Amino acid sequence: YDFLYASVGVHPHEVRMMSEEDIEKLKCYSKHPKVKAIGEIGLDYYYDNSPRDLQKKWFARQIELALELDMPIIIHDRDAHRDCLDILNQYRGVRGVFHCYSASAEMLDEVLDLGFYVAFGGSITFKKAQKPVEAVAKAPFDRILIETDCPYLTPEPYRGKRNSSLYIHLVAEKI
Repeated sequence: YDFLYASVGVHPHEVRMMSEEDIEKLKCYSKHPKVKAIGEIGLDYYYDNSPRDLQKKWFARQIELALELDMPIIIHDRDAHRDCLDILNQYRGVRGVFHCYSASAEMLDEVLDLGFYVAFGGSITFKKAQKPVEAVAKAPFDRILIETDCPYLTPEPYRGKRNSSLYIHLVAEKI
């Protein structure tokens, strides 16, 4: 499909099995002209499916790959905001987007100073979603992206059902 593009990367849930050979595979995959980013990479301290030290190691290594290839990154950051930013601060010049931004409005300043975009999904419509609502209110309009994260994070009033791009207007309307 002409209108579809891809990113390649190893999600933090899966890095426990990662090796340097996987970096070489990602490098090979990224040569395809439809691959436009390295991701979804980052840290996930909510589930901790991979040890945190390995998550940090392979997040940093995939950032290095993105810099080598001059590609943006797509960041998965769940309950690991400070560690994500500390690692990113070691790699000035990397660019990309924080997928499903969930950190505070205060931390948003650091994210924006690094040159990143912030993406918001259905979670900003949740009744208890104070942090993302405050962050989106503070974010410059030209640095905001919207997303579905399908099949997850279905916006209200459809929460609990499978997400769909048909609901993306609810995210835009909330913003």
